[in-house]
Order: sequence, then C-alpha cells, then structure tokens
Amino acid sequence: MSLTKRTILFAAASAAALTAGHAAAQNEGRTVDVITVTAQKREEGIQDVPVAVTAYNEELLTNAGVRDLKDLAVIAPGLNVTSTSNEFQTTARIRGIGTVGDNPGLESSVGVVINGVPRARNGVGFGDLGEIERIEVLRGPQGTLFGANTSAGIINVVTKRPEYEFGAHAEATLSGGEADGWGVAGGMTGGLSENVAGRIYVARRARDGFQSVETFNGPRSETEDANQDFYTINGQLLFDISDDVNLLLSADYTDRDEDCCVGAAIVSGPTAGIINALQPGGRPLPGQEDPFSRVVQANRTTLQQIEDYGFSGELNWAFENFDLTVIASDRSFGITSGQDVDFTGADIVYRLPEDNTVDVGVTTFEARLSGATENFDWMVGTYFSDETLERRDSIVVGAAFEPFLSLLASGGASATTVADLANGVAAVSAAFGNPVPGFSPLAPGQAIPAGAWNSGGDYYNQEAEALSFFTHNTWHMTDATDLTFGLRYTSTEKTATFDWSDSDSPACAVWEHAFGPALNFASPGNQALLGALSGATGLPGATLAQFGTFSCLPQSRDVYSMIDHTQSLEEEEMSGLLSLSHRFNEDLLMYGTYSRGYKAGGFNLDRFTQAGSNAVDFEAVIANPELYPASFDAETVDSFEIGIKTEWANDSVLANFYLFSSEFENYQLNTFNGIGFFVTSIPGASTQGAELELLWLPREIDGLTLQGGVTYADATYDEFPATGTPDVDRLSGQNFSLAPEWYASGAITYEGTFENGMGWLAHLDGRWMSEQNTGSDLDPEKIQDGYALFNARVGIGAVDDSWNLELWSQNITDEDYIQVGFDAPFQSGSFNAFLGRPRTYGVTLRVRR
Repeated sequence: MSLTKRTILFAAASAAALTAGHAAAQNEGRTVDVITVTAQKREEGIQDVPVAVTAYNEELLTNAGVRDLKDLAVIAPGLNVTSTSNEFQTTARIRGIGTVGDNPGLESSVGVVINGVPRARNGVGFGDLGEIERIEVLRGPQGTLFGANTSAGIINVVTKRPEYEFGAHAEATLSGGEADGWGVAGGMTGGLSENVAGRIYVARRARDGFQSVETFNGPRSETEDANQDFYTINGQLLFDISDDVNLLLSADYTDRDEDCCVGAAIVSGPTAGIINALQPGGRPLPGQEDPFSRVVQANRTTLQQIEDYGFSGELNWAFENFDLTVIASDRSFGITSGQDVDFTGADIVYRLPEDNTVDVGVTTFEARLSGATENFDWMVGTYFSDETLERRDSIVVGAAFEPFLSLLASGGASATTVADLANGVAAVSAAFGNPVPGFSPLAPGQAIPAGAWNSGGDYYNQEAEALSFFTHNTWHMTDATDLTFGLRYTSTEKTATFDWSDSDSPACAVWEHAFGPALNFASPGNQALLGALSGATGLPGATLAQFGTFSCLPQSRDVYSMIDHTQSLEEEEMSGLLSLSHRFNEDLLMYGTYSRGYKAGGFNLDRFTQAGSNAVDFEAVIANPELYPASFDAETVDSFEIGIKTEWANDSVLANFYLFSSEFENYQLNTFNGIGFFVTSIPGASTQGAELELLWLPREIDGLTLQGGVTYADATYDEFPATGTPDVDRLSGQNFSLAPEWYASGAITYEGTFENGMGWLAHLDGRWMSEQNTGSDLDPEKIQDGYALFNARVGIGAVDDSWNLELWSQNITDEDYIQVGFDAPFQSGSFNAFLGRPRTYGVTLRVRR
C-alpha cells in the first residue's frame, strides 16, 4: 500500500480536534462531550456551538511539538501555513482561502486572536506562544463577532491565566538533525496577595540554520540560513477586585535576531549561464538543480531583526442581569530584514537590513455586554482599532547588474555595455527629433558606476482606523431548536502616503525620455524607434524591448519620484450570520448557517507597474498623481454551511461532518512576475467542499486516543476578462495557489503506567496534502506533489508530572517539499522556492511542581 493511501486511512480512522487527556482530566469516564470553547465569545460546549470549530488543548499541542502557529498545521485539518522571505511574511489559509502575497498593505483572510486581542497580520502572531491552555480553529467567515479580515476563519489562542495556587515548571531541550539547537523555558504562577495572582513565562531558543550558504565574494559572511535565535518573556497580573469584578493585565516582549530566508533554485533557465559568467557557481546550471541538498547561493545578508511587544488589559464585571467585558491593547511590531534579491551568488540586486523595515503599531478597544433570559441569549458590543504601518524599502543595484544586462542584451556573447546601448538609444531618439536634455554620452564600453542604480529609500505610511458595532444573539425557539443571528457594521478609513526617492539610473532615464514615461514598447511610434535602434545595433527589436524593461525595473525608474502623493479611502460594510440548529437528541445536533464576511480594501505599498492593458499610464499620473492605481477594493464573501455534530458509544466517539460553499467578490491577489509585484482584484472566486472530524476514546483500552480529520476543498478562480498580463490571465477557472483539494491529519496518543508508579507516553501525528501549486501565478514549475509529514514522541516520567523525559522527532521521514515557489527575479525561465523544514529530533526534560 502506498504512503499516500496509508496516510488517508490513518487520518480517516483518527479523530479531530480534541484530546483524551483533556477529557480525562475533566471526567474520568473519558467522554467527548466536555470540551469548552469560546467560539461565540462565551464559554459553551463544543458540540453545542453551530460553528465548525476545532479545539486543541495543552497536552495535544505539547505532544505534537506545537510552539507557534506554523506547527499547528500538522494536526489541524484544512489549515495550511507558509512562510516566504522573512518571518513577517507568514500566511495562514483555511479551506484553501488566505491572503495571497507578501505586500504589507494586504490584510489577513485568517484572523489570529491571542487572549482576545486581534493581531494586525498573520506574521505578527507567529512566535512562541508560551503556556497555552488551548487553541481554537474556527473555519468559515467569522466577521460578526471578530470583525474584518476573518473571511476564511479564525485561529483563537487562549493562554493560561494566573492561579492562586503556587506552581512552577521548567524545560530544557537539545535538538539535532540538519541543524543543532537548544532551548530553555520556564514559568511560575501563584498568589501575590489575597486578591492578586501573577504568572510569568520566559524562554530562550537557538538553532543552527538548516541551509548552507555559498557566499562567494561576499560581503555576506554568514554561511547558514534559516537559523533561530530569540528570547521571549510575558507576564500577567490578575486582580480579583470583588466577587463580580476582575481585571487581567498582560505584557509581553520578544526579540529575534536571525538569518532568513534564501530561496533555493528549483529550475534554472537560460540566464543561469550569464550568472555563472559573472560569478562561477553563482546559480546551478540547467540540470544541476538540487534544492534539497539545502545548499543555496547568496552573497548578500538575509539578517532579520524582529521586535514584538505589547500590553493589554481585560476587565470582566458581572452585573445582576448582564456581564460587561472590556479589552484594550497597545501593540508594536518591527522588523528589519536584508535580502539577496536575485537569489544568486552574483552581486546583482539586494536590500540592506537598515533600509528595509516594516513597523506596525496597533491600539484596540473592545467592549461588549452579554446576558441571557430563559429563552434568549444576547450580546452587543463595539470595537475600535487604530493602526499605523510604516515601510521603508531600498533596493540597491550591485556591481554585477550592469554587466548582467549587457550580457543579457547581447545573448551572453559580447562585451556590449549598458552605456553603449544608452548612447545608441539617445542617438536614435535625437534622430527622431527627441533629444535627451543634459545627456552626456559615456565612452564606448564604459560601465555605469556600481551601485548608482537604486531606489534610494522609499517610504510608505498607512494610517487606518476601524470602528464597528455588533450584535450576536440566540433565540431558543424550543428546548431543541435555536435560531442564532448576528450583524456587524464596520466603518474603515485608510490614508496612505507614498514618498518615493530619486532613482539614479542613467540608462533608464534615456529609455524613458525616448519612449515616454509609459515605456510602452508596443505602441506604433515606439515600434518605429525600436526598428531604427535595431538597425543601428544589430540587436532584434524584441531583445531591445526586453532589455529596456530590465533597464527600467520599478526600482530604477525616476518617474516615481515625480508622483509622491497621499491617497485615502473610506469603506462601510455589513457582515453577519443567520443560523438554525436543532438537537434531535443528546448526541445529535444539526445546523445550517449563512454568513457574510469582509476583508478590508487597502493600498499596494510598493512600486507598482504592470504590462498589457492594465499598465500604469505614467504620463497621466504625472499630471494627476492620485490617478496612480495604488488602492484595491474590499473583498467580501457569502458562505453557506451545513453541520452535523454527533456522539456515539456512550460519548466515547465524536464524529462531526460539515458541507460548505463560499463565493468571493473582489478576491485580493498580489503576485510577482519576475520583474515586480502587482495587486489585482479577481472579480469572483469560490470554494466548496466537505470536512469530517473524529475523536475516539476506546473504553476497552484505557489511555488510548485516536483523533484526526479529512478536508476536501475545491477553491477556484472564476472566469474574468483578460488583463493583458499572462501571469494573471492564466488564473481564470484554475484552482487557487497553495490550496490542495485534500487535507488529512490525525494523531494517536497512548499513555500508561508502569508498576513502579511511573508513566509512559507514545504519540504519533501526521498530515497529508494532495498536489498544490505553490505560486500565486500558477506557473507549472511551482507545483508541489502530494506529500505527508509525521511527528513522533515517546517519553517516561512521574505519574504526577513532577518530571518527564521525552524523545521526539518532527518530519521523521525527512520529507522534501517546497512551501512557496516564485519567479527568479530578472531571470526569465528560472524559478526558486522557499523550502519546508527537514527532519529534526531531540530530547526534552520537563520538571514541574
């Protein structure tokens, strides 16, 4: 039997979202009906909630090695998490839906909420989560209670609160495999006075990189990539002001200093020979690509420094007929990251860490009132957020860029330089009566000084305010039938400032003057110029047009500095839900739900240009900068879901089944075509499918738990009018990127005791995903075949958990897979990819009192 078939059978026979440890801790009879969630912002039994929600408790998360939300994907059916050029560029997808693209102006489709506080972007929430009580994954639009940017679902993290009884724990880990590492963590909780309790958690972790870097002539000196080095601390104070009032204050701080991420070459095209002419070995030649040797090429740094910190307060006040909850927070996140933009050993294009930064500051406030009568549960509330996002971006051209273009233009055979062609373009342009003002021809063969072409230091500032009012209610129509309905009004205002620097590219200045700011090489007049220039240089017009495009990459075009400006947008959207549920008996609940979700529009915080019919008309934009197409529309979704929640065999088996269908309007897409990023809104997109989740606590085998789930999701773009850009036009009618049709996940946990009072643990979890295209433009070179990942853990320890010693391994079969594929910048026909993590293994010692 194939690995794929074994994996599917394993997952189908396993069970989904919950753990026996959690159930047994609450009920020694090992039942599945005691799991509590807050999917509707009030504590309820998971089998009573008309929502497709899965909850993972501390024991399962520990056994599966889940420290951050990336690790969660292995055990959560329908969840896919990927990272690209740095830790900030981390994206979660549920049922095939997620934010597509790395642009910081794009907000999330899957919301991340930690202790009631929404995180601004997925990447901001992917760090060490500390002492977790549970993680809830809510699938489908959650806009009524959680607001905008939750059109695909929510990952809701709940950490442990302070306790009055003293407790302390510590752990130490040593790991090996492709990269050696270590980690220590610990915390304590206890009462500080009769009415005050505290909790503190600290961790320090470090790991070697699992990619070896060939640095060639540098200046990069670090020979590893994808390493880890961070520390984190968080603390909480709980004030029980009275029997009815409590206040929880929280603060946390995380600092990371790491190198990430170099994309490995998966396909090398014809330009690989030019790279190697400039830097021998700078890129694998066609047929020599071996990405999973984990040897990559980068002569420039990928240093990333991340600082993430924040404060929050939660007030709960129980009045006689209602409860008041207020949550306020202030958070900041900042990253500086270097990048070898060309992903080769040649010094072509790069970013320096100090000039490539993203800073996000968010203040939030939520207040809600909730109450219940004999047949009606109600909730009303308001939410406000104020976000400031600043981005600095500078792309610098290295010493090899001008020779690279020279060889590219001449087919790699001559020493023709950019200066020679610039002189030729200027001469032909002058012959057509269009002389270049102030242009001083360079001597034949003279190169433009290295580093003279760069975007200097672009600055983007985005201010966003959102105010919403919501209500969520359940009418108990009968003892067995409930009608749940909710509505949320959201008003959003955004203002973006674009401050582009001068880009000193002499060659591009000549091209732009000769062919116009639009650089439309297909226009009749420019075709005549190309024809004349071809006769003068002996180079085909198509080659010259390609050369002109590469000479005038977005970061090299001074036209941007002429259109510095500010744009604003305002949105008012309604989201909501209507759900009817009926409990046929104690073990069977069925519901049907309609919900509407909303993802905010925004601004493309990057230099934006595009080919074809959607090319930016820079001549018009110079006259009126507000015509620059920086904004994109809000994304909305209408979703229908049918759920059946059941319990069997005296509550020892949980089996839930869901059918879903979602239709999207203005689906936001950000893609990279090898020259630049561009944002487009797909008029329509949809996903539909089914999910099964199971949990089995065999009464006849004490300590055994089987859990897992299977998801089928068919996520596709609708047909839409041609844009003139092949990378976008090919999407019509195709499946989403990073959206496999099948997901299967499961876990087996078996715990027992020895005769001497010690205990033992054996745990195996895994997931399988079918084939998926990992590139946003669906190039066939970026397809990842179906693959499976497995984690395992065995351990011994005291029955009272005063100590535990565990051996573990993640990706135990050392499966090779790519996370995201992309076009190699400026290298037509070449492709790179960010790789998944290889096998790691280690030992962990825990002590607790």
